[in-house]
Amino acid sequence: MFSSTLFSRLREEQPDFIEKVLLITGDCEEPNLGLSAADEEFMVANMDIVIHCAATINLNGPLKHTSFINVRSTKDLLFIARRMHRLKSFVYVSTAFSNPNQPITEEKIYDCHIQGDALINMVENMSDSLLNSITPECLGSWPNTYTLSKCIAENIVKQYGQNMPICITRPCIVMFTNEEPISGWANTMKSVPGLSIGLGLGAIHVVQADPNIRTMIIPADNVANMIITAAHYASKTRSKPIIPVFNYVPHHMAPLLTYGQSIKMIMDNILEKKLFSEKELWKPNVVIAKSKVLFNILFFIFHYLPAYLVDCCFWIVGKKPRATKIYKKVKIMMDDMRYFGTTDFKFDDRNLKALISSQSDEDKQLFNFDITNIKWDEYFLKSIYGIKKYILKDSDDLTVGRRRHQKIMVVYYVFSTIIYGCLLYLSYLLLKIVFPKN
Repeated sequence: MFSSTLFSRLREEQPDFIEKVLLITGDCEEPNLGLSAADEEFMVANMDIVIHCAATINLNGPLKHTSFINVRSTKDLLFIARRMHRLKSFVYVSTAFSNPNQPITEEKIYDCHIQGDALINMVENMSDSLLNSITPECLGSWPNTYTLSKCIAENIVKQYGQNMPICITRPCIVMFTNEEPISGWANTMKSVPGLSIGLGLGAIHVVQADPNIRTMIIPADNVANMIITAAHYASKTRSKPIIPVFNYVPHHMAPLLTYGQSIKMIMDNILEKKLFSEKELWKPNVVIAKSKVLFNILFFIFHYLPAYLVDCCFWIVGKKPRATKIYKKVKIMMDDMRYFGTTDFKFDDRNLKALISSQSDEDKQLFNFDITNIKWDEYFLKSIYGIKKYILKDSDDLTVGRRRHQKIMVVYYVFSTIIYGCLLYLSYLLLKIVFPKN
């Protein structure tokens, strides 16, 4: 992990940092986080700050799997932390979408229709098939198992975190780093980062979202700084009866950015600055569809039909078809994301603003998470460079990608000419049938 480019600056500035790192084997899906008795006792005796940010982010994952990782592990870790005599701070990293059924999500822990202990008991004793059959009823007004599990976990924190130096942070969609330790870094092909990559490669041509709804994204380095600051804050509020909650969203802080603007900035940066990838698959262009019906129609036309054609070519030359299978996965991902791209969420972030105000001038420099002055167009430009360098592993020579784009455009125009020519010819034949000559 530490050989990653992300830690290159750390390796340069603190060559012996690895001596300060101790790894402990565990598994959040297992009871008591899969810890050995010796490791648990070591943690109890030596740990003073706990940041619990382990989670499965599979939005519609099986209820059992999601509950074990997101709910039971939280309870188990809280029980371990309660035994830590040196504990200074415990931060539970939740999500801004833990209560999507609220008209305005305030910075407080909302009650849930399922109690944490009841859910844990249920998933530990019921069969997978039975759990899967009752999952829709368990969800209630939550859109998926992920958001439900996070709400239940917050209530676990409320139940078992009393009289502890504890707080809850709720970041929204975490995106590429903005500045630290390097700009434009991410290591995921899922969610919005994965969507951005697909747009740049010309692999995704239709997105289901409301172009006028505010984008729910935050740079990863700002999220890290917010969590660190929240940990410090929690250490100073040991006796506070109400557990502090911080909604980290761009709504009342950052300049307005809608989904339509986001996609336009990505495409404009790529096309105007000719930042084409040497792994480009097709001409980058995209249609934003708010309607689910229209999205499904366009997805079939722009993605499934070409995928079937490509797989036919694979089959003819004796290779295993795979394009259709890939786009089925893309369709599932985009269906999961639809709720977040078409819902206009509203938040209260007064605690978050107060947390920023509580920072000293030095801490505001070291642990900046105030995105009031972020320039979104520059941020997306950094993200595109980051995608090319850290995920796609493109060379620094931009001419390589531009040459590939030129070749793709030749194929694109030839293919388009053939398709439109065939359509015109079919139209001609149809007209001859409808209006035959006497």
